[in-house]
Amino acid sequence: MKTRSLISSTLLLGAGALFAVSAQATILTFNLDPAVGNYGDIPGAYGDNVNAASDAVGSYSMGNGYTPNITTEYRTWQISTNTVTHNNLDFWDFNYGGLANVAFSVISADHFAEITLVPEPGWAIRLNSFDLGGYAKTDHPNSQVRIVDGDSKSTLIDYSPVTVLGVGTSYSTFTPNLTYAGAISIRFGYNDWNVGIDNINFDQVTAVPEPETYAMLLAGLGLLGFMARRRTQNV
Repeated sequence: MKTRSLISSTLLLGAGALFAVSAQATILTFNLDPAVGNYGDIPGAYGDNVNAASDAVGSYSMGNGYTPNITTEYRTWQISTNTVTHNNLDFWDFNYGGLANVAFSVISADHFAEITLVPEPGWAIRLNSFDLGGYAKTDHPNSQVRIVDGDSKSTLIDYSPVTVLGVGTSYSTFTPNLTYAGAISIRFGYNDWNVGIDNINFDQVTAVPEPETYAMLLAGLGLLGFMARRRTQNV
């Protein structure tokens, strides 16, 4: 009985580890190096394959690790034509509520900002949280904020309409806690480049087991098979 319990425990542990998700997280703070001035372009490589606290274009905060298998894309879209007008977002250093160093849409009227996180094959993304703030330290009511599939652009989460805070040192934190096996895009600042984004916290996750997990599971299965054969012979 003890032997069978041990076998069952081994199998459950192995199966649990087989489907367990490992996570590593990066936080995009838009601390650029070399620095750019206000209205400067956010470098397209900022946030790509992060594996350290800094790289050639800027620095990052570490969440549960880093995200070497995720890349970032920045775009400004025109609403009326549903087309990309700029393959970048702009930088601003202050006054978006309590946020410092934000990304925002290159054009305000009839445009919005988009940041896309793209996983390499075999990986998924978990979008934990991000902050939005209103420029000139004012609240921005009736804002549109969406998370969409990075390829099909189908809506995954829609926060609209929402008031983006900005008075004094306030700002709005969004916590989708969304895990997605594909590219995902954050869309914000519709008709309003006075809504900026900061502190994008995301993980790369995978369900691929470590080699020792396979060994544990196979050993448990082999032992269970041996005990089953032994019981049959003893009947």
